[in-house]
Amino acid sequence: MPRNTDLQRRRKREAVQGVALFAVIQLAVIGVMVGLCFIPGMPGWCVALFGALAVLSGVSLIGALVVLRKRFQEIEGGELDAAAEY
Repeated sequence: MPRNTDLQRRRKREAVQGVALFAVIQLAVIGVMVGLCFIPGMPGWCVALFGALAVLSGVSLIGALVVLRKRFQEIEGGELDAAAEY
């Protein structure tokens, strides 16, 4: 059975769109957390907390890219198509 490249392309585009939306939301969260760090008179523990939250949000972007790569491998391997045949 020939692979449906249009279906693969559409699935890849949907996967990228999902990760892109997640990245935009996470970047907004990072921006807010970094902005909160620069409020004058903020206690040191709050600055550390908001800084840590910003870093953790950034780390989650790395995980999203790993998952996207795995998803591309699944799409190219036709694992969903093989599962749908049964």
